[in-house]
Amino acid sequence: MKIAIFIVLGVFTISACTIPATDIYSLNIINSPMSEEDKESIKVRERETVARTEGSLVINVKAPRYLSQPYIAYRNSPYQPHLSKYSKWQSSPANMVKEAFEEYFYSKRLFEEIRGSNYVPEDFYSLEICLKKFERYDEGKDSFGELLFDVRLYSPAGREIYHNTISKRNNLADDSFLNLAKGLSEALSEGIRETAEEIRIRLIE
Repeated sequence: MKIAIFIVLGVFTISACTIPATDIYSLNIINSPMSEEDKESIKVRERETVARTEGSLVINVKAPRYLSQPYIAYRNSPYQPHLSKYSKWQSSPANMVKEAFEEYFYSKRLFEEIRGSNYVPEDFYSLEICLKKFERYDEGKDSFGELLFDVRLYSPAGREIYHNTISKRNNLADDSFLNLAKGLSEALSEGIRETAEEIRIRLIE
């Protein structure tokens, strides 16, 4: 009996030693380079929208199940996503996108208060994001970081005041998840900046 127990414990010990470590990746959201003309235009809009910072915003991100968990997704065809067993994001893509929007909007003072929630309180603007792609796509020897989401902004009265589809496909140096994290960081940074500037325009119209 004791021999059998030792054998079982030995098998578990060996198995534990051979299981690969889980790699965790994060995003680095940065402001994309802008021309001097763009910078001056933004300064003008910021002066024009000072009063708008008193508004409050709720951000709600919806995503398919495989983008609502942290394990990294990749494809080699449009038909089926695969999930890595031992590599994952620091949190789900849906949550990372929500947090990135919150931080960027706070930094640009677009709204006084920003919440991530499914519930929209009275007098709050509502930003609905439908995340469709946040993954690596392999095509032959080439790899791409793909980001796709729909975004809609609703006024406190429930009127749609902005709608757009953001689609980014960045070439990756290789198929490593580290380069995927870099590529999607750049793609999301660009997508958020484009969205924020369009929303800024809608708020002053």
